Amino acid sequence: QQHNTNKPWWNKLIFFGREDGHLSKAQLDLLERLIIEKMNTANIDLDNSTQGNKSYIDKLSKFSALSLWNKVEKLLNDVANIDLFDSEHIQTEDNSDNSTLNSHISIIFGESLYTGKSYRDVFTQLVSNLVLSAELDKLIPLMSPNEPNTVQILGNREHISAKGTKLTKPIELTKYHMYVNFSKIGLYNQIKKLAELTGKKVIFERW
Repeated sequence: QQHNTNKPWWNKLIFFGREDGHLSKAQLDLLERLIIEKMNTANIDLDNSTQGNKSYIDKLSKFSALSLWNKVEKLLNDVANIDLFDSEHIQTEDNSDNSTLNSHISIIFGESLYTGKSYRDVFTQLVSNLVLSAELDKLIPLMSPNEPNTVQILGNREHISAKGTKLTKPIELTKYHMYVNFSKIGLYNQIKKLAELTGKKVIFERW
């Protein structure tokens, strides 16, 4: 209740809980400290200034807890395209694309080479070319009748977040907008999905 005083309700949260017999308090404390450290590294604002509790944890319990965390993080990244530690302010053109300093990102998709200064740049070029090509019909599973999203990356409307961040880019000479607000891993997964739908071979040459 005290967190609600004089402030709007959150639109992002992590809930810590346990089902008796599955996670001990020591394991929960370990996971909480781990996530807090990752959030601090990503410059994500935290409402609670705690650094997490320190409890004694044996090696087996620690291994079990970290193994669970790795599975959860992999599931979020690979299946849901959610990077918990990619805050919205990082999703700008200059710093969210994970640009490689003084080099170019490149992939070979089918017989075409795509290069750019960022992962998002390469992704944007690829999607634009596919939409403008004879491959468009193969992308129907990725099309939304409204705003694009993390699953249906093509749509007829611009998608703007509640904070005013543009999550899409228009595709020139078409009516489509593409969803681009993905992490590096998310962009990698989207390109692999595009390769599967179009029957093309993709080589992540410099990624």
